[in-house]
Amino acid sequence: MASKLKGPATEIESRADGLRIVMANELLSYREVIAAAIRRQRPKVEVVTVEPEMLDTETARLDPEVVVCSQVTDLVRRSALVWVELYPEHGSLSFVSVAGELSTIEDIQFEDLVHVIDRALDLARSTYR
Repeated sequence: MASKLKGPATEIESRADGLRIVMANELLSYREVIAAAIRRQRPKVEVVTVEPEMLDTETARLDPEVVVCSQVTDLVRRSALVWVELYPEHGSLSFVSVAGELSTIEDIQFEDLVHVIDRALDLARSTYR
């Protein structure tokens, strides 16, 4: 059963189980479309959308396994199991860190992001069991 909480900086879609993702990428419309698509593709994943300037505050508060953002922060690097930095400085490259292993993806597609989320799910299951 899902519940929805709204606040000035966040929209939280709570799921009974699964992974928590914080989305703080630019632009708002892009962030919302990606979040909605993730919810459809992976309905047991909790997706929280936040304004980029609230990324550290919401990361500390929500302790997500995955963070998707336009500019990764030190807190995200230290605390997220997986993070994705989408098109920093409007370039064509995105950066992905899975359990500290950094990789680069040129022109990342939604399918790539879903693959990263699936890796995070597998990693979280093996880590938290």
